[in-house]
Amino acid sequence: MGTQAERRHSTQTRLLDAASACLVESGYAALTTTAVAQRAGLSQGALFRYFPSKPDLLAATVEHLFAALTARYEARFSKVAAAGGATVSAAIGLLAEVLDDPRYLAALELHTAARTDARLRASLDSVVHRHGENLRRLAYGLPLEPGAGDRQFLDDLIDLATLALQGAAVHRMAVHETRAPRRVIAALTRLAGLARAAQPSRLATNSPRPRHKNKPRRGLR
Repeated sequence: MGTQAERRHSTQTRLLDAASACLVESGYAALTTTAVAQRAGLSQGALFRYFPSKPDLLAATVEHLFAALTARYEARFSKVAAAGGATVSAAIGLLAEVLDDPRYLAALELHTAARTDARLRASLDSVVHRHGENLRRLAYGLPLEPGAGDRQFLDDLIDLATLALQGAAVHRMAVHETRAPRRVIAALTRLAGLARAAQPSRLATNSPRPRHKNKPRRGLR
C-alpha cells in the first residue's frame, strides 16, 4: 500500500501525467480539469485537493514536463560524452532536439496563453525561473571539450541558444518546415566558435568577468 506520502505522490503524478497527455494531444484550449480527472481515473474533487485552481494545475504540469525533458537531455548527453563527443556543438544540437519535443511545444502553448491570462502568468513565473536555473546548473556540469569557455561564456551561450531555439520552435508551430532549426543550430555553433577564438586570454586564465547578480534574465526557458 505504501505510506500516505507515497500515495499522495503517486496520485499527484497520475494527475500530472494525465494533464501532460491532454495538453500534448489536444492543446491548451481543449484542456479541462474534467478531462484531466477522467484520464487519471479520479474525481474532480480529488484533483482540486492537489491543485486548487486550473492555473495551479497547469503550472505544475509545465514543471513536470520540464523535469522530464531535462532528464532526457542529461541521459542523451551522457551517452554522447561516453562516446567522446562532448562538444559545444553536440550540446546545442541536443538542446534543439529537446526543444522540438512535442511536450516542450505543448509547454510553449501555455507560455503564449499567459500573455493575456494574468493568473496563468503568475503561476508560471516561478516555474520558468526555476527551469532557467536548472538549465544553467546542467550546463555548468557538462563535461565539455577543453577550452569550451568559462562561466560567463556558458551563461551567454545558454541565453543565446535557448532564446534562438525557442524562437525556431515557435516558428515551426506556425510554419511546418524543418530548415529554420538547422540554420539556427549551425549559426549558434559558428558564433560559439568565433566567441571562443576571440577571447583566448580569458579562457587561458579562466577568469570570468563579473556578473550583475540582480540583472533580470528575460525570455522563455
